[in-house]
Amino acid sequence: MLASFKQLFSRDSIGDFVSDLRSKVSEDSQVLTQGDPGFAEANERWTDIDRKTPAVIVQPVTEHDVAVLVKAAHEAKIPFVPASGGHSPWSTIEDGIVIDLSKFKDVCVDADQHKVAVRGGVLMKELQIALSEKHQFTTVANGNTVGAIPYMIGGGISSYTPLIGYACENILAARIVVANGDVLVASETENPDLLWAIRGAGQFFGIVTELVLRTHDPSLMGPDGVRQLGTIFYPTARASEVCSVLKNVVSANDHASAGHFMVMNDPDKGRILMVAAQYFGTGPELHATFKPLIDSDPLDYLHQPSTFEKHSDHLAWMCPKGEFKRFSQTGLTSINPDNFSRLVDLHKELLETLPGTERSVFTIEWHTKTPDHGPRETETSFGLKNIDTWLNILTWYTDPSIHEQVLRFDKRAQEIMRTDTNEDAFVSYTNTSRSDPISHRYKDAAAVAKLKELKRHWDPEGCFTKELL
Repeated sequence: MLASFKQLFSRDSIGDFVSDLRSKVSEDSQVLTQGDPGFAEANERWTDIDRKTPAVIVQPVTEHDVAVLVKAAHEAKIPFVPASGGHSPWSTIEDGIVIDLSKFKDVCVDADQHKVAVRGGVLMKELQIALSEKHQFTTVANGNTVGAIPYMIGGGISSYTPLIGYACENILAARIVVANGDVLVASETENPDLLWAIRGAGQFFGIVTELVLRTHDPSLMGPDGVRQLGTIFYPTARASEVCSVLKNVVSANDHASAGHFMVMNDPDKGRILMVAAQYFGTGPELHATFKPLIDSDPLDYLHQPSTFEKHSDHLAWMCPKGEFKRFSQTGLTSINPDNFSRLVDLHKELLETLPGTERSVFTIEWHTKTPDHGPRETETSFGLKNIDTWLNILTWYTDPSIHEQVLRFDKRAQEIMRTDTNEDAFVSYTNTSRSDPISHRYKDAAAVAKLKELKRHWDPEGCFTKELL
């Protein structure tokens, strides 16, 4: 049974434990307690929802430091969580230890072998820059400040999925610190079952300190490694009509695209619909593919080429830390225009009922079908790789008193978009939600049984999480 610092130690012995930690980690590592310079900044997160105050924040600088910390916390039965970009709801803890990987990071690209080693708390933008310099790319998230490794081991939904699959399908090998502090290699030849688990459920088995990922030539995205962005705006009254046209466009199997169809509040224009398409090809091909939308009398249409390095720069406004933000992703069986129209109405109700929520955005995300070869042949524990449509709900507000009311809108949005969907087809994404039944997140019962067996072997006490026990 895990206990907190206050339960285990007197005030004097807490100081002794912290001093012992400082003596065990590298000299450049930081061991911060409440009141220390840098503690408050280190405890800042992407959202203040459920932000807790740990007893200690440790910022290791080596893999050995991470192993030492896990072993010490496990032996003392003190709860701990790892943190990279601070986006995860599970990277904050009350009166325990946060292992903050922000000072332990490295990216090593081997373009000749189409591989990259990602270590520690590397953020998405840092990975994009390193790969772009070597003329390579891989699956990344829509957020420059998201931690790369946690995103990938949880599955890794990506705009690049139509080309190269989900992030977990591009994991070639890993290094992981398990409960007793050992550092294990997981590869096709060494601990292959653990590698399989890391590809989609890695966060339940330890702290993954390194991933080796498959990389790809940017020419897959289009000539000169450039993809095409098309942004089309419509009034909200046309939600069902535009959604129907979009459904027909993206259902065709003659192109590779991904994108978002969202309802949002523009500070100047008010509530508005936006189709944000990413097309892998040339500008004229983008225009030809999305012509039914472009020619349907939109309010505006913008076209802009973009490179991998700048993948998420247009979303930088979503990245600042603080305030109250919640992001959830729910898998959908299809694009349903009637349901989307009701979702648009719900967004209006949210903004009218709860002032201060104007930055909230409701979105359908789509990916065209991914070819069943290359990364798709990789065996993973991720049970959702055939899901091509997602509901993304970003709620954002400043008044903590409306937490529960906003959460109810989030749940209503899911209910609307799941209308006429049998519960056995419900899909949730483990990187954003773990309160739903595990069968919503991992659809293969045999895979879940195997994950539970591996959990009992590698983390029988639930040192990292009680999930799968």
